[in-house]
Amino acid sequence: MSSYLEAIAALGGGSLHPGGFSHTLETMKRLTISPDDVVLDVGCGTGRTACYLARRFGAHVFALDKSEEMLAKARFRALQEGAEVHFVHGDALNMPFRDEVADLIVMESVLIFLPVRDVLKECYRVLKRNGVLVDVEMLASESLHPGAREKLKAFCGLPQIPTLGEWVNFFNEAGFSQVFMKQKRFPGVLEKFKEALYLDSCRVVSKELMTVNNLKILGKYMGLILRNRRSLGFGTFIVKKQPA
Repeated sequence: MSSYLEAIAALGGGSLHPGGFSHTLETMKRLTISPDDVVLDVGCGTGRTACYLARRFGAHVFALDKSEEMLAKARFRALQEGAEVHFVHGDALNMPFRDEVADLIVMESVLIFLPVRDVLKECYRVLKRNGVLVDVEMLASESLHPGAREKLKAFCGLPQIPTLGEWVNFFNEAGFSQVFMKQKRFPGVLEKFKEALYLDSCRVVSKELMTVNNLKILGKYMGLILRNRRSLGFGTFIVKKQPA
């Protein structure tokens, strides 16, 4: 795990992806989820989205993460919220699920840290025919300076920072058809105000890990984002598995 991801894990936030939890709620309004659906939250982190899906829709929610620390915080959240979620320790590159089991897969700021094509291949495998994948990811515009791109990649441990077009190509190559796509800039003052309305009461900060060094890492990350804000944003992608 990179130093940046370790600092994020220590912070324990439930909605550290671009757009935050307010954006998660907006995105979920576009979906039709029934109590009979099997939903996979891949890279679930501290489980905020997974717990919301379980409580709001009564679906069969399975939340996968590679970090035992994140899963421990997610289980605590589920207990506090009274959410029935099945937490699974596993890798998005080799999911411990059988073929064509899921109606819906949700990912929020996960693909950008991993080999995109390999993870999408796994998503395609575990989704049912006409199953839906929802993904929220950071993206860069063509104006992002190559030096700034490399600094962000090295600092966050990112193999890539795709453009909007490159993200679309990844989904198309994997056999998904586009249902919905939207590009937004990184949150400004209004978006941050909206996010403040959804405070995370179940957030667990790892005090033993929230060191001065980790705080410096998070501060440096925010500085990199702010300096390059005009060339960065995030995309919301809702795509459907097309039967071969």
